[in-house]
Amino acid sequence: MALANFDRNDFFKNIDAIVSTSHPITSVEMLKGRDKPLERLQMSLNMTGRHAFIIGDRGVGKSSLAQTTAYLLQESGSEPIIVSCDPTSTLVGIANTVMTIAASNIKNVEYIQKLSVKLPWLISYEVAQENKTDNRPTLPPITDTLSATIAINTLSDWHSNVPVIVIDEFDQVPEKERQSFGIFLKQLGDKGTKVKLIFTGIGQSLNDLLDGHLSSHRQLHQEVLENLSWDARYDIIDSAMKQFGLTIDEDVKFKISGISDGFPNYIHLICEKILCVAFYKENVIKHIDFEIFSEALNDAVESVTETLRVSYDKATKFRPEHMHHILWAVADSADLQRNYSDIRESYHGVINSIDMSPLPDEKIRREFNKLLKDDHGAIIKRALSGRQGWFEFTENILRGFVRMHAERFGVTLDFKRNFTANTPTAKASTKHNYYRPSGLTPVERAASK
Repeated sequence: MALANFDRNDFFKNIDAIVSTSHPITSVEMLKGRDKPLERLQMSLNMTGRHAFIIGDRGVGKSSLAQTTAYLLQESGSEPIIVSCDPTSTLVGIANTVMTIAASNIKNVEYIQKLSVKLPWLISYEVAQENKTDNRPTLPPITDTLSATIAINTLSDWHSNVPVIVIDEFDQVPEKERQSFGIFLKQLGDKGTKVKLIFTGIGQSLNDLLDGHLSSHRQLHQEVLENLSWDARYDIIDSAMKQFGLTIDEDVKFKISGISDGFPNYIHLICEKILCVAFYKENVIKHIDFEIFSEALNDAVESVTETLRVSYDKATKFRPEHMHHILWAVADSADLQRNYSDIRESYHGVINSIDMSPLPDEKIRREFNKLLKDDHGAIIKRALSGRQGWFEFTENILRGFVRMHAERFGVTLDFKRNFTANTPTAKASTKHNYYRPSGLTPVERAASK
């Protein structure tokens, strides 16, 4: 294979150890750029009766921060209890799941009893009898908020001194059920429980997740998780390359960091694909250049989860090529919320960079407005509480996926600039001028006419 000193088994073992695309991170060493949030969570959760909510966009790394925190706080000899929510979840159901997982982690006590026997005229011998004692507790029935509180509070009696529970994807819990959690948390706090709960959920504030059903803020620490800093993005890339003794072009590293938009999963995904491309090359690879990056980016786009692909596909598949260009223009800035006039200028920048003729301004606006509609994936929505002329992606994580598409087809967008003037920022790649029409197949082109 093309990575020196790595056979197939070594490669897969090492790549799984250094990039995490399909499971949350649980170790401080792998958790890049989260030192401050991790420190705040540890300090807050050391207070009696205090719990935490980790809030942020989808894909920003909430589960990784929660589980890393949980493993740090959970005393040795016991595992943190981790459960995920879904649209059918209830407080009673989650509490029962927590208790079942906790009990399953308690091992039976085993011992061997030996009995010596000596008979006349016979050689003495020993009989060994193995005995097992079931050390697991009898779980109390949980039928309502009060019984859930009482049951969870007993965990510190038999699971560990300070049990840590992660309740992931709390935003999936039906709104009508969330009031029960507000009451539950207050009751636990009033009891001065030793149990620690760490919730994660998509949202901008604690109120978004509990819908105002919060009996007391005293028991809760709110950690709003932002996108990774540029230094943290570079750190993930450098660590992945170093694991395999590779160097990487600075411009490639910049592109990965910018395209990712600070979402760690995108960085891990692109790094994984780069390493796989390098591994399967015929010649030994020591340096990652633009050619390898370009091939890996194609693989990364194709393997992005379907839930992210569906909006982009609805907006562009079997539609005119300019729908791609308009979407790319929306992603051409560091601004999450953008004024339409700035988006239009970015569109002209995209078109100029690929040497194509722009649409008339009236048609740009008409086609842009389609992106707000369900039949085009509703990939764009009005921003700033519906303020006239301001727009944003429906989910911030979509912007990174759109940037991946633009880069894939040879258009480099501006990742850092906050618009202060109507100056286009998109440009065609100069060092690698490889614009390919936006991915329309011949069938799609024919269908779009």
